[in-house]
Amino acid sequence: MDKSYGVALIGCGHMGEAHISNIYYKTNVRMEYVCDLDRKRAELFRKKYGARLTSTDPLECIKDKNVDIVIIATYPSTHLELLTICLKNYKHVLCEKPIAGNREEGKAFLRLVKEHPDCKVLVGHILRHNDTYQKVAHMIQNGAIGKPIAFRMVQNHHTMNWEKYKRMLAEASPLLDCGVHYVDIIKWFTGSDVKKVAASGARTEPDLPEGSFNFGMMIMELCDGSVGYYEAGWSNTLSADNLKEFSGPRGSIRIIYRKDRQTHQEEGDLIEYYKYPEKVYEMINVQSQRKPTGRQFDHLVQMIETGCDAVPDINEVYESFEICLNAQEQVTGKYT
Repeated sequence: MDKSYGVALIGCGHMGEAHISNIYYKTNVRMEYVCDLDRKRAELFRKKYGARLTSTDPLECIKDKNVDIVIIATYPSTHLELLTICLKNYKHVLCEKPIAGNREEGKAFLRLVKEHPDCKVLVGHILRHNDTYQKVAHMIQNGAIGKPIAFRMVQNHHTMNWEKYKRMLAEASPLLDCGVHYVDIIKWFTGSDVKKVAASGARTEPDLPEGSFNFGMMIMELCDGSVGYYEAGWSNTLSADNLKEFSGPRGSIRIIYRKDRQTHQEEGDLIEYYKYPEKVYEMINVQSQRKPTGRQFDHLVQMIETGCDAVPDINEVYESFEICLNAQEQVTGKYT
């Protein structure tokens, strides 16, 4: 009989629900706790997903002997403290990104993971477990568009709940919060390191937290000659936009999410592949879950049971964090 794992979810927000909704029904999962500072919200999660207990105290959940795995789906400023408690109590961890809001805590997070190899820690770079991105990675790594590559990446949010985004901006800019995904993507696709980053940003809303910015752009140069930009913004007036396009001397690849397709959404995500010099388009449909948190959880279980590596590993996680933090600091002028 397969081993079952007692799970505690800390943080019953948007990503917390993305995690629990994809794992609560698994035969190897026992939902022991749902934890949130808002007890009513935790109680709603308990009823909806069949958790055994609710709590407003993360320590209570983490110390419980019935808990084997802790999912940390809270704001970045809490990640290091919660990780520390988990490791002291010999718990495995799935932690949302970014790992921290400043360099000191990011380095401490990296150090703690390395110092506790028996406790498996996976950071939520969810696109590494996404079928569409895995397909594109395979294509690029096998020379589909050649090198060097020009990356064009945009992730803008037209906000409908501005107070929520303001709370997030007090923790991290869009360049750090979302950017870690896409810096990891370009490093993964190319197998190359980022050697230079330049960033700029703006405060386009009147009531932003002090020292923050809600719109930014970063340009990255890679050691293999590839170059790319990432644009991210959260705003009441900015149009929502999602562009993921990769061009090289032999062609280009563009990812169009299922939700953004004008037709044939039932076919899944669309990979638009242009071949050059043939000048031919190939349309590739991929049935892919945009946030495959269940598959990500399964990988953590494999790490526990087989000792396989984290994907991405903690060094790769920290490298992407450091690059995005560098970009954020260039905009704010505050170096941590």
